[in-house]
Amino acid sequence: MSSAFEYKEVVGISTESIEAAIQVGLKQISQTVEVAWFEVLSMRGRMVDDDTVEHQVSIKVGCRAK
Repeated sequence: MSSAFEYKEVVGISTESIEAAIQVGLKQISQTVEVAWFEVLSMRGRMVDDDTVEHQVSIKVGCRAK
């Protein structure tokens, strides 16, 4: 049995945590493709204001090719 997969990339953003940003990205991309696995490519943050940090995570998602 042979299979082929393709990659999609998405950026998840959350003010809660890195993990929440990953979940946001996966939830969003899973609305259009069936996620087989994911890989975190990069993590970064942004100061929104004195009290708020925005976590941003770039995710590479493996999904079955159509």
